[in-house]
Amino acid sequence: MSELITSANIEEVIAKNIYIEPEISKQVITIQTNQSIMRVASVPQLALIILKSYGLIQFPIDDQFFSGAIYVKEGKIIPVINTALPRANQYFAAWHEVYHLIFDKVSLDHYIETDNTIEERKAECFAAHMLLSGLERYYNELTDEGFLSKVFYCMSTFQAPYKAVLISLYEYALKSENEELKRKIKSVFDVRFDNMPERFRSLGLDDSLVLPSNVINMAPLQDKIRLKEKENPELSYHKDNEEYLKNIMKEIELITRKEKE
Repeated sequence: MSELITSANIEEVIAKNIYIEPEISKQVITIQTNQSIMRVASVPQLALIILKSYGLIQFPIDDQFFSGAIYVKEGKIIPVINTALPRANQYFAAWHEVYHLIFDKVSLDHYIETDNTIEERKAECFAAHMLLSGLERYYNELTDEGFLSKVFYCMSTFQAPYKAVLISLYEYALKSENEELKRKIKSVFDVRFDNMPERFRSLGLDDSLVLPSNVINMAPLQDKIRLKEKENPELSYHKDNEEYLKNIMKEIELITRKEKE
């Protein structure tokens, strides 16, 4: 599971980001220059499209700390996204899992989110790079707004979670030696907003970004099973695959329950 980031350890996290940034930047360029991948205008939606090609499962899980995972069993790799979280968090989680699928060479032999490794930090950094390119320039152009309002505008424009925006801004503040911006970020970093949708609406922003979608969608994986069945209708293991899907859902629910205990 990704590390819990607070105002107390944000500089330690950013130090890791800076260390791995050259590697992550190359990976981001690899994605952005691949025309077969970059075929839609919406960067957040693109991550979901990529995951669907692997048989993405989307469904709500009552666990605020479980955003997504790559489920691996018997050589099969299946991404999962928790739709009980706000859409912004789902988009970030989707790019996080894309990193694991495409670039992570060490984690796909187990259930990824149970381990806190450097690969988790790389996945977080990759997701931030994919979603938040140009954030600093946009933030600086918002001259007539209060600090939190500027953060919410950034969230809306880049379709990214609250803390992801603050972490990227803090990294910018460190590099530019902007102590005032660092102070502002730390003062609100650990704040939990139970009224985020209302705050978005008060600024004229679409609040759907900060609300859960609660989507239940297993169609990509079911489609892969049906495709295999059409390719080889005489084989008998297709029913086994359908049963395998049911078992995956049961095991994921069991894992998330254990993590909350």
